[in-house]
Amino acid sequence: MFSELSSFFDFFIRIFLIFGKVWFLILPTFSWFLFKNLWGRHAAIGWLMTQNDILLEIIPPQDVEKSPKIMEGFFNALAATDAGMNKFAQYALGKMNPYFSLELVGSEGAAHFYIRTPAFFRDLVESALYAQYQGVEIFQVDDYTGNIPALIPNDEWTLWGADWTLLKDDAYPIKTYKYFDEDVTGKMIDPLANYMEIISTLGPNQHLWLQYVVQPDRPQWFDEWGKTTVDEFLGKNNEKFGFFDRFFYDVKEIVKNIFPALFGPVEFSSLESPATDEQPLEFRLTPGEKQTLASLEENIAKSMFSVKARILCIGRKENFSMINVAGASAMLKEFSDNHTNQFIPVDRSKTYADYVNVDARKGSRMRRILERYRDRDDSGVTFHLSTTELATVFHLPDMSIVSPSVQFSSARRGGAPTNLPTT
Repeated sequence: MFSELSSFFDFFIRIFLIFGKVWFLILPTFSWFLFKNLWGRHAAIGWLMTQNDILLEIIPPQDVEKSPKIMEGFFNALAATDAGMNKFAQYALGKMNPYFSLELVGSEGAAHFYIRTPAFFRDLVESALYAQYQGVEIFQVDDYTGNIPALIPNDEWTLWGADWTLLKDDAYPIKTYKYFDEDVTGKMIDPLANYMEIISTLGPNQHLWLQYVVQPDRPQWFDEWGKTTVDEFLGKNNEKFGFFDRFFYDVKEIVKNIFPALFGPVEFSSLESPATDEQPLEFRLTPGEKQTLASLEENIAKSMFSVKARILCIGRKENFSMINVAGASAMLKEFSDNHTNQFIPVDRSKTYADYVNVDARKGSRMRRILERYRDRDDSGVTFHLSTTELATVFHLPDMSIVSPSVQFSSARRGGAPTNLPTT
């Protein structure tokens, strides 16, 4: 026993002696990464606190006959808020591109459209919406989440919630508005029509919240991530080897080929390039693969946003129905395309628990996702959507939606007459 203890202490003494020789390399490195993470978080929180976010409610006009495509102009305007921060501004001052929260809210049978924005960008948001939707009304309002108890679950209220992400790589697009055309008449079916109908069925004290927290991404996304996905789809090998990777690869090749070279017959290399029977790409791809490739290349050419998506279904226990939960989840499934991409829930974010300490764990998940929704927090799994994809999942409904949940504006916005007398 004493010999085992002696060996145990000898091990730690050796570790201590080694540390004594190299501490001047380990401690500064560890301290730097610790300081960088802690300071970066502190600086980012401090910068976000200065943004003075406000909540705008958007009331759609009655006579919208255009497809969601016009909403792409709005998101292109938001993409222009990319400030191109340098490293000092990012890591020392905590600055970053602004966050916007796009929210489709159902409350007791009525649909509401909200955009949370830093006050500095209010004029940009409003002018971009007015440019696309003549007659739209925009008001600054109080945060509707304050109408719900802060601590849920309790004796009266409960909720279900989940974060959402993409099944495949971010560069693969979801099913966008251009694929919602009706085959017979050629008219477009609004992608949000079913969601508006689900909202119209909400009873008293029942709420359905859908939130996208978006942040403009850098233009470098195309070269750093998007093009890589296309090359992988085409089977191109763009793997980059480091010095040690190349060294060990060469050693392995030498060992593998040394005996065949010594004892095998002599081989002479041809002066001509080896012939290949590989057909051109357009003949090797199936029709589905061609469509996927075209959609992929079209999608990565757009401006991109980092996105955090979540759904909450909240209500009093006596009226709470999981049918509303299923309806909200089905709405996101409408954007599924097996050839390209689709939304899926993040399992660890769901408000459920099994086996051990179920009620406490389930309640903790409920409170956490509700708090993050209220804070418009992008913590957790995020992904990327292009301007086309965002215009599909968040836009003002057109006049084809006759659901009673949608409240349209009663006035039409226009410019002042040119013949008004001057004073």
